[in-house]
Amino acid sequence: MKRFDDVLYTINPSNGSVDRTFIWSDEFINHWDRTAADKFEKGEIEFNFSGGWEKISTEKFTIESYTGGFVVTKPLKNLFKEDSFSIDLNNSLVYYKTNWGVNDSQNHTSKIQCNNKNLETEPETASGTAFFINNKGNLLTNHHVVDECKVLKINYFDKEYEAQLIAKDKTLDLALLKVDVRPKSYINFSNYNPKKLQKIYVAGYPFGKGLSDDLKISSGIISSLKGAEDNSNELQIDAAINHGNSGGPIVGEGGELIGIAVSGLAKEVSEGINFGIKSSAALNFLGANEIDPSRVNRSSMNSDKLLKILEESTLFISCTY
Repeated sequence: MKRFDDVLYTINPSNGSVDRTFIWSDEFINHWDRTAADKFEKGEIEFNFSGGWEKISTEKFTIESYTGGFVVTKPLKNLFKEDSFSIDLNNSLVYYKTNWGVNDSQNHTSKIQCNNKNLETEPETASGTAFFINNKGNLLTNHHVVDECKVLKINYFDKEYEAQLIAKDKTLDLALLKVDVRPKSYINFSNYNPKKLQKIYVAGYPFGKGLSDDLKISSGIISSLKGAEDNSNELQIDAAINHGNSGGPIVGEGGELIGIAVSGLAKEVSEGINFGIKSSAALNFLGANEIDPSRVNRSSMNSDKLLKILEESTLFISCTY
């Protein structure tokens, strides 16, 4: 029996959510209504479905991970808890598994139409993380966070400011911004090479403000001194990085910059494999743009002082296309 006339997926990158909307077939609605009514009359079920099955229903999901154009979701208050799906934006495909009950588990791969650009409704928005690197209002973030943005805005202590794009490097995935703010703190660069097993902290805004407007901090270690495909400009960490963390600082125990959060492998096929751009690569990028940030040696500080530096230097950035 044909259950759906159509299934629609709507991705909202600003709050890290996905809506899945079912347009049920009339054949299925009529079958369900008759079956439910019969079971209710026989006392086999305790609820009356006399209101009928709705033609359109929507389920809420959160984005668990996003990398390389591949979105992996997990259910919120989903009716079918075993449901899971992934969206391949590059190839316009959706892969999902539906568990309707005993002996009724189905795997599907469907072609979808991706309307990523040229929407004639409200402007598209996205968000990420940035951080101050000096007291002159210069910020670092990822290139992919600001790419093709028409308007860039940052939130700093409950005030919104427009940011200017100064320079970008698509290969390194870095962008240099400038905002007319004198920050309370900024992050110094490390003056040493990172080490495996070194403890690190990641600050940022995973899933934007859809989760909350409070800065989130995760911790872990440096797992490898190379990124995917032996990329020596990156390092691998096991601290959590999610959609919205992009562009955020990865710091050592003394608050010194070790790297910039950039991506993670899909949680569906991995655990604790995330990547950051090394601070040394960022130094080369800044040097080419005549910015010479301060450097510090390896040290440690108490958690209250470290937290203060991160909260006064790390901020939410939004992009309007």
